[in-house]
Amino acid sequence: MDRDEAWALMKCCPDYWHFPEDTPEHWINMNDVWCWACSDGLELTDENVVEVATLYNLYGFCGLLYYQAKTEGIDRSEFEDNTRFLEFVRAEEAIRAEVPDSNKRAYHKASYTLGSK
Repeated sequence: MDRDEAWALMKCCPDYWHFPEDTPEHWINMNDVWCWACSDGLELTDENVVEVATLYNLYGFCGLLYYQAKTEGIDRSEFEDNTRFLEFVRAEEAIRAEVPDSNKRAYHKASYTLGSK
């Protein structure tokens, strides 16, 4: 996926928002994701949009949670569902790193348990 394709995908995300056109800021709304009444966002830049879009394409909103958690050092959410989403993407990304070829990964034997922490 190139940068233009990544921007096009992220602009389709329901939580995407852009400040007035005269500013370069693009964000994903992450309010109330880590705890109640938290005001948070994931800034999209030319440097991170391809990685964020790839994770969004693979895992949807769970990929956005994973990216923000990874870049900001967040271990878990106040909400168990979001914590399980993080565990899921972390486990899948570990498998993707271990077996980068998707054809081989289809037959790779791996298992994990969510919510075991």
